[in-house]
Amino acid sequence: MSARLWDLYAAVCQDDGRPLGEFIDRLLGGEWGRFPKDDMLELLRELESRTLSNIQIKTAEGPWYAQMAETVAERTHEEFAELAARVERASDG
Repeated sequence: MSARLWDLYAAVCQDDGRPLGEFIDRLLGGEWGRFPKDDMLELLRELESRTLSNIQIKTAEGPWYAQMAETVAERTHEEFAELAARVERASDG
């Protein structure tokens, strides 16, 4: 994965608290230059993997989290699939 892309994500989403969707829009708009589609998709796969892992970790914290885990994981997967589709569409067009 591109270290520069990861650093941008960390600065914008983690440090500045901006939503991931906004980051992807700005990225696709070329605000920080151009990045290969594969690098952007790899970033999204890594973030999805980490998010899903965190959901599983939360299930150990109590029954409410365990009951919600599947629903939250499905919603998370759908959100990342939509972000990846936006990257694909922008890269193809």
